[in-house]
Amino acid sequence: MLGRFLELSLLTGDTGSAWQRWLELGFVGAETGDVWPHAYGVAVCEGLAIGLHAAGDEPRCVSFVRPEVAALERELADRLIGIERAQLGAEEFNLLELREPGGTLLRVQEARSFSPPPETPARTAVGRFRALSLPCADLAEAQGFWERLDVDVQAMDQPWSGLALGAPLACHDLADCRDAVLVFDGSGIDADTLAHLPGFRAAPPLPALIRQRHHLLRAAEGVALLVLDAD
Repeated sequence: MLGRFLELSLLTGDTGSAWQRWLELGFVGAETGDVWPHAYGVAVCEGLAIGLHAAGDEPRCVSFVRPEVAALERELADRLIGIERAQLGAEEFNLLELREPGGTLLRVQEARSFSPPPETPARTAVGRFRALSLPCADLAEAQGFWERLDVDVQAMDQPWSGLALGAPLACHDLADCRDAVLVFDGSGIDADTLAHLPGFRAAPPLPALIRQRHHLLRAAEGVALLVLDAD
């Protein structure tokens, strides 16, 4: 219903420096269009695009793309799903915004805001991307919300108990981690390398993953990187 996952949109005061940090992590840049009036850059790896925005009201949002956004407004209204913002019209770049139970803004827009690069790296300096996991205080409420959006919700137990929401999205308990988390398979990556990545701060391990070897990094843009099975 919401369409295809487009990007994790992050707010940053310096898109150029932030973009460069993600490229140094092994992502590649994507060519952006002129949809947004503010500075905007995109860094991509296989399965994930990070959109870096110089302006906005939210520190992060999950963006989707689909045609006929106006029709989606009617569908959401029929299912009693609230809409926070509707920008619709013949002279507008059509988009809708709504909020999932954990508080993350979801944006649905009528067209892509960047062109995918011809090749995307399967592996980065923190490993292979697995999922974008959103925090939620009530997983049962989250399951009901996403099912009303026609998402095939599945229970998961790796790396923690939560919900798989269809690639690349997932949902985890707020008590396990308060951050939105980018999960990577970092098998074979040297732990000392992870601890010294420029622009990414090492954080203490998560108690919820005490039996799972992992490293936690925090990006300046307010998202966490969970690197699993790092040596």
